[in-house]
Amino acid sequence: MAISRIQLTNFRSYSDTEFNLDPSVTIVVGPNASGKTNLLESLYVLASTKSFRAKDVDLVAHGSDFYRISAQADDKAYALALKVNPNTEKRVAHDGVKQSLISHIGEIQATLFEPTDLDLISGPPERRRKYLDYILTQTDKNYNKTLIAYKRVLKQRNALLDGYDVNIIRRQIFSWDVQLADLASDIYQKRLNLITYLNNHLSKIYEEISGALIPINITYLPSVISDDYSNGFLEALSNNIERDIGAGFTTIGPHREDFKISFYSNDITTIASRGEVRSVVLALKLAEVTYSHEKTGIRPLLLLDDVFSELDSIRREHLINSLNGYQTIITTTDADAVVKDLLVPHSIIYTNKDSKG
Repeated sequence: MAISRIQLTNFRSYSDTEFNLDPSVTIVVGPNASGKTNLLESLYVLASTKSFRAKDVDLVAHGSDFYRISAQADDKAYALALKVNPNTEKRVAHDGVKQSLISHIGEIQATLFEPTDLDLISGPPERRRKYLDYILTQTDKNYNKTLIAYKRVLKQRNALLDGYDVNIIRRQIFSWDVQLADLASDIYQKRLNLITYLNNHLSKIYEEISGALIPINITYLPSVISDDYSNGFLEALSNNIERDIGAGFTTIGPHREDFKISFYSNDITTIASRGEVRSVVLALKLAEVTYSHEKTGIRPLLLLDDVFSELDSIRREHLINSLNGYQTIITTTDADAVVKDLLVPHSIIYTNKDSKG
């Protein structure tokens, strides 16, 4: 898939602007706060229906009550719009025909690489959970449905736990536990399958990037250790009821699980240099690209937000070599630093330095 044109209406700093994108590489050039990331962000929102850095309402241009993103991709037209007054409502259409958000997600595959991705290594567990969930929701519609159902049941269980009558909680909690355990088991298994895929590719990709063959392994950290996650989690919920009542919410489950990365069989946060960490994150992103492509048959759109300045020449060269066959959008303040290493067709967009973002 390749997006040839995108039009932004009241999106961030763009009131009504159209961009033509190269089917190979588009370099978006401009100083900081000139709208480079806003353009890249709009493509991410079109693919996933959410921003990677802001709430929905923050994407609407100041003084407006809606935004609209329209794009032409191959032989199909896409449109996504958000209206905030009087109620927040998000709509999506394919060739002018209204679609549900769930049916739209996955139509456009997008892999984002941006400076804060280092938080995958050193940031909070929520960042790593979102990383896994983003890949899975983009590539598996059933996972998306399961995750939505899990969050709904979790919200209802937490509402019960937040009540004042402990006897009512004890009488009613089991039915929510059973539903939660079934959904949690599916989430756990699909996250585990994804991690298995990543583990099968990470060390090889890292070697291609850095020239060093280093054993790298991701270990998932579940709430329970059991041959049958569903039954084990159901039992853990029962055993944990006093703690949950005291806290007023569910303290275990996929919504609190994590993973760790081992580097030379040690925790990467204690042994790897900053350059090594950056190479591992780049390897993760490139593995994500191949996973998305293999699972969906759709070539992902690569969104690279000001990352070339963060990479040394060897890593830049490998990243550029990996772009072949994938439509790529690169934001940068220095076009020369990118263009000098590019051996593929490309075009350049210069953003308005008076824009914001």
